[in-house]
This record gives sequence, C-alpha cells and structure tokens, in this order.
Amino acid sequence: MNHRTRHLLPVLLAFSFAGLTGCTSYYKNVDACKDKVRAEYPDAASAPLKITGSGASYHGSRVIVHGTIQNPPKPPATKPSPVPAAAECTFSETSMTGFQWLVPAKLAPKPPAAASDE
Repeated sequence: MNHRTRHLLPVLLAFSFAGLTGCTSYYKNVDACKDKVRAEYPDAASAPLKITGSGASYHGSRVIVHGTIQNPPKPPATKPSPVPAAAECTFSETSMTGFQWLVPAKLAPKPPAAASDE
C-alpha cells in the first residue's frame, strides 16, 4: 500500500460516516413525529387513528405523517367511515420546532381572520 492510499482511506471513511448521520436523523425525526401525532390526537377513545404512512424532506427537517380516523357508523350506514388525517412536524437537526394538524379540518389550525379596513 503506498503512502497516498494509506491516508485516503480514513478520509473516505469519515465522509461515509458523515453522510449516514443525516439518514439517522431522518428516521429519528419520522418516529418522533409519529409519536407526537399519537400523543396529540384528541379523539383516540371514540375514533381510533391508524397511521398509514409518512414522508420526510432531506435530513428529515419536515415530516408529514398521514393516516385515517375510523368514525363510528351513523345510521343508515353500517360500516365505519374512514376520514383522512395528516400532521406536519418541523425539525432543526433532531429537535422538533413545530407541529400542526393538516387534516381533518376540526384539528387543523384556523387561519387568522383578515383585518378589515372598514
């Protein structure tokens, strides 16, 4: 092994490990967001939430968790009606900096009322 190759190997290993740290935060952030969605869901006793998937941006800085809520059937229906649900978490590295429901409308934050000039 020549002199250059011997010094190149540690450098290449360092770069590969540095790249893996972003992957690790990605998975940790997705799991943290799923846990937050479960914790913040208010109707678990009456209408269970089923998480069906998730997606995250580069390094997990923004995570979307989606699922369905099984509402009990209302007559004349005999089957429960699934309602879509989704929430967004934002992260700085591995620290959660924001959380908000996207759907259903009853959980999503209301936009601020526009100020009237009249």
